[in-house]
Amino acid sequence: MNVRQCTICEAKDAGEAVRVNPRLCRDCQDWDDLLHINYCRERAGSHAPVNPVSFCYKHNPDWPPNRKGNYSELKDLQFFSSEHYTARKDCIMCSAVGDALQRASSESGDGQETKIAVWRPFILDPAKNQWNVHDEQTAVDKGMVPWLQKCVLAICIATAPTGEDSWSYQPGVVEVVLRYERWCYDLSQVSPWERRVMDTSQITKWLHRCVHEHGEECSASWIPSSVDLPPGFRLIDAHERRVVLSPSPVEYVALSYVWNAASLSPEKQNSQLNLVNIKDLEEPNSLNDSILPEVIADAIDLCIEIGQRYIWVDRFCIVQDDLELKTQHIDMMGAIYDRAFLTFVALGDGPTPGLVGLPCRPRQQSFRNWSWDLLPTMSNPVGEARLPLIDMAISESKWNSRAWTFQEKALSKRKIYFDAGQVYGNCAKESWQEKPKDVDDTEWVKTQSWEMDKVPKRPLDLSLNSFATYSGIISQFSPRKLTFPEDVLRAFAGVVNILEMELKRPLLQGHPEEFFTESLRWVPQPGFMGTRRVLDNVPSWSWASWDSRATWDIDWTIAPGIFLACRVSEVKASFVNFYVSDPKGIRPVKEQHQSLEHYLTEQKRVALKVLKEAATSWWPSSISNDPVTVEVKELNELTKHVWDWAHTKARSGDATTHPWPPSTARTPRTERLHDLSEDATAFAALRNLEEHTDTQWWPPTTAKDLEASLQLGNLSKEAKALAEKLPNSLIFNTTCASLRVGPFGRMWFRIPPRRHLSGCAIQNQNGIPVGITMAMAPQLTFDMFQKGRECLVALLGVCSSKRFMQWNKGERSRLPIQHLNELCLLVMIMEEKDGVCNRLAMGVVYSDEWVKLQPQWRTVVLA
Repeated sequence: MNVRQCTICEAKDAGEAVRVNPRLCRDCQDWDDLLHINYCRERAGSHAPVNPVSFCYKHNPDWPPNRKGNYSELKDLQFFSSEHYTARKDCIMCSAVGDALQRASSESGDGQETKIAVWRPFILDPAKNQWNVHDEQTAVDKGMVPWLQKCVLAICIATAPTGEDSWSYQPGVVEVVLRYERWCYDLSQVSPWERRVMDTSQITKWLHRCVHEHGEECSASWIPSSVDLPPGFRLIDAHERRVVLSPSPVEYVALSYVWNAASLSPEKQNSQLNLVNIKDLEEPNSLNDSILPEVIADAIDLCIEIGQRYIWVDRFCIVQDDLELKTQHIDMMGAIYDRAFLTFVALGDGPTPGLVGLPCRPRQQSFRNWSWDLLPTMSNPVGEARLPLIDMAISESKWNSRAWTFQEKALSKRKIYFDAGQVYGNCAKESWQEKPKDVDDTEWVKTQSWEMDKVPKRPLDLSLNSFATYSGIISQFSPRKLTFPEDVLRAFAGVVNILEMELKRPLLQGHPEEFFTESLRWVPQPGFMGTRRVLDNVPSWSWASWDSRATWDIDWTIAPGIFLACRVSEVKASFVNFYVSDPKGIRPVKEQHQSLEHYLTEQKRVALKVLKEAATSWWPSSISNDPVTVEVKELNELTKHVWDWAHTKARSGDATTHPWPPSTARTPRTERLHDLSEDATAFAALRNLEEHTDTQWWPPTTAKDLEASLQLGNLSKEAKALAEKLPNSLIFNTTCASLRVGPFGRMWFRIPPRRHLSGCAIQNQNGIPVGITMAMAPQLTFDMFQKGRECLVALLGVCSSKRFMQWNKGERSRLPIQHLNELCLLVMIMEEKDGVCNRLAMGVVYSDEWVKLQPQWRTVVLA
């Protein structure tokens, strides 16, 4: 590392006497040089190898400390009692630690013995001065001498009942400022680091810059101005401290918080606007601190600090017991946050409710770490004191785990976040966080804590009109928690309104109708235990019916005896016509189907390409056409010519080596297609060509005439009558079979090998696997399917599984890598009772095995 020379190590290396600091005791002399105590001792292994994670707040879980194991226990640290520090009161470091111990003792109470251990320091150096300023003269020229170094001491408090030896250990931190008379050496003072209150002018400056410099990007609304706010829209007048009907138009601030964490007082927690107290709360000064939850009182005070008069808070701006009006306001909450000039966000972490860090709500002095990530990084492997960056602070918060706050986060233009030990802000253009005192504004803007032009515009990225737009948003929302599970789709309604307005396509129970078949392929996040929500207003086919993150994985598990698992694609072709039961009756779902004919044509090209390039003796020498570029009409003729030619060649050979048709060759599906002979390559390609030509698995493609095909589209009258009684149920025609589904026991994993996944085999009546289910947590496979159960399996669409072909031996090693796409049928696994089906899982089966099952054509009612 390119840093200045440590004065202590320099003297030792030169064989000279190390300078003694008279302000420090003999044991604390290492503190006389900041580099020595922070870097040299760590490099020499002088600090106990304690796991730093236990000292951290909101650290990055994906970046562990560089020591993976064999940590010392906290009890192995060197602890001292108050007597030790009293005897060394002339040492400025011992005096500071002794003061901390005295505070800890008073907090522990009578009857407790208390000791303290100092593990090691972590310095706050956002401008990297330790690395950038290498000599005394440069520091003097920059006005950095004397040097005040902000520092976080990692400590451990040990307590035990007086006279007993049963100690408990609590890691913590002490924040101090170290004053060095020279450039980072000659320690002269250790004082408390006062950071209980932030400078609110930082918020005002940031807002001014956003409004005047960022332009339309930060001021545009998702919801058009033609959409009115709900009737009876109220605001809190911060100046008069009362509830008022909104003057129109008016600029206002909104508050976003966790409802149940608004106050520690039961009386304040229950305080809200009701029909009986509307008149009272409309009186000036009626909203006083004695009745307001702390978070709301603080938000009102902050409005005044930054020059805003009006604030919207759901608890006092929605009449909570007027159910009709409340429903209208809840359904428009997306628009309310979208119209707000600014949103205050209380992240809900820490010991104190409210907007912590404001003058009216100072941060509590505590040994517990509510601010710092202390883990080593690539740039600083010894570790340093870092405030969690805004993304980490938000993602790890209680507020971010709640479903209702998703639309508030997604739709608000500008947000100020209050964490337990830090304040953050972001807009569409930049993110920032509270600047420590005494740090230069110019230097602070250069740090990682300030990100200009690196912020996603908002969590709703609608730049791509594709299924990925919907699935990404749903995957962010679905794992969030609800106090009342039946509110799941209502909490998502604000985002649904934006998606429908911006993309001009309807959503059905959270599923985009345009990509409906693909949207039904959702699975609860593999590897995690999810639970099913049994709700009257949410059907089993919707992702909202599970308390789990909804994902659309393409990595599936590998079941014994079947190869479909490697990787199964998204839906490649959709052809089932879905209908939904809504209040107006049975209506068609407005899906834009992906063409089955186009998909089959493209796969024929792939199979013919493999024949031509990797099995040349099976390609007619009279044909020079490139199957990849030939026109569709010519492709059909080309396919027939190649097929007939291969058939003739097979008949002239050994029937055991060249069985016909290729589907009877049974090219192993359980093995990799590596180092195949030319004949085996040809038959693998011919079998693939055959399965993309023969579509018996979907009856409408093999119907005798148009009338017969149309007849297959008619829904059963009995099923329609049943569906009309079940709101939000789906009704559709398809082929179905009764199959056994059960866990396949031992799991095979894809990279990374630690991935804890399992699945179920879909078996025919003889117990032979014909397909697999989605990946899921091992326990979930047993909870849903026990040791195996009969299920109704319905065909929904087509997927594919890519199988690579490569040759590493002999002359064929010169061949380029090829691939074939195994045709897989996407199926839904259901339980049926009294003619009504409920979704259990998704899976895929082989097309030829599906035909052998002789599935029945029927109308399915899916509730």
